[in-house]
Amino acid sequence: MDKRLRDLAIQLRDTPSSDAVDWLMTRYPFEVENWGEALTLIDHASFSKGDARRLATHYLSRAPYASDRPYKVFAKLLGLHDLLRILSEVVPTSHPRRDLLLYHLRPLLNAAASDRDRAAASAFASTSTQSE
Repeated sequence: MDKRLRDLAIQLRDTPSSDAVDWLMTRYPFEVENWGEALTLIDHASFSKGDARRLATHYLSRAPYASDRPYKVFAKLLGLHDLLRILSEVVPTSHPRRDLLLYHLRPLLNAAASDRDRAAASAFASTSTQSE
């Protein structure tokens, strides 16, 4: 992480959770080329559970992504169970897009450690692989 992002991360940590989420979504909308910087900043800040869900819902609404990075960042922030709950609301309906999502999620699903996470991973995978 470069100095500019480190400085932004420090500012973000000193900002109330709700304001930090608003700032991230305003500063890094999907339309800007560098919106992925938001993921770096999210990975270096803390948020209330409700604000973390709001942030995840916003950024994951465009799933699937071409890498696993967004899923790892939000799994770390929310936990696997809550990540899958949010993703279940935005699972793509087309097979290729659903397959891409599952491709990138598979390592997280397979690494589920708790009974709760394993159950959520199994339910998500079976729901996501059902035919249209």
